Amino acid sequence: MQTDGLKLRIERKFVPEGLSVDDALSLVRQHPAVFREAYPPRWVNNLYFDTPDLRLYREHVHGVSHRIKVRIRWYGQFDGRIERPAFEIKRRFGTTSGKEVFDFPPFSINGQLPREAIVAARNCEQLAEAARLTLNELNPVLGNRYRRFYFLSADGTVRLTVDTDLQFCGFGEFGGRLQGMQPAATRLVIELKYDPVNGDQAAFVAGQFPFRPTRCSKYVIGITQLFA
Repeated sequence: MQTDGLKLRIERKFVPEGLSVDDALSLVRQHPAVFREAYPPRWVNNLYFDTPDLRLYREHVHGVSHRIKVRIRWYGQFDGRIERPAFEIKRRFGTTSGKEVFDFPPFSINGQLPREAIVAARNCEQLAEAARLTLNELNPVLGNRYRRFYFLSADGTVRLTVDTDLQFCGFGEFGGRLQGMQPAATRLVIELKYDPVNGDQAAFVAGQFPFRPTRCSKYVIGITQLFA
């Protein structure tokens, strides 16, 4: 499904309490949908952006049906030289969502936010106009990282990820020093991702788990844990 060129999908999340990572991975690997590893596990890192009054956070908390999430994403180490960051605008339309992904100029994190790189990107012609316009209105407010395992069902209709070791860091003013990473109270998130036409297959997958789907946003978890 597409909206104005944006490929939309449905995401269903599970936050099983008291389940170890090994047990979660065993559940996935023994699932009758026959999930296979689609990509080697890796660390996912994000810098989330919001308005000074955290409008995007509040829209998520209140369940506004049409909302956005804005972040810079990269993989591997959180700090040091980031050669291939991506600027992402994730848009939600009711039960479906999709994201626009733009190449972002390389930057470094050495205990400080990459303030100069972000300011420069706002006027960088190599960054798409839609990304620059969004970036102009927002500042980074939260960093996070987690280890992600990737799976795909045997019929190719349902993607599944297992996210573990969630961590967050906050900071004060734009350009301020990054605080140390803190472990999240929520340590394990399982997520199904699928095209709306594959709803029946996804329902079968979800029905085999001994827990129910729930609302879960890592951005909301982080802001709530560090600042609320």
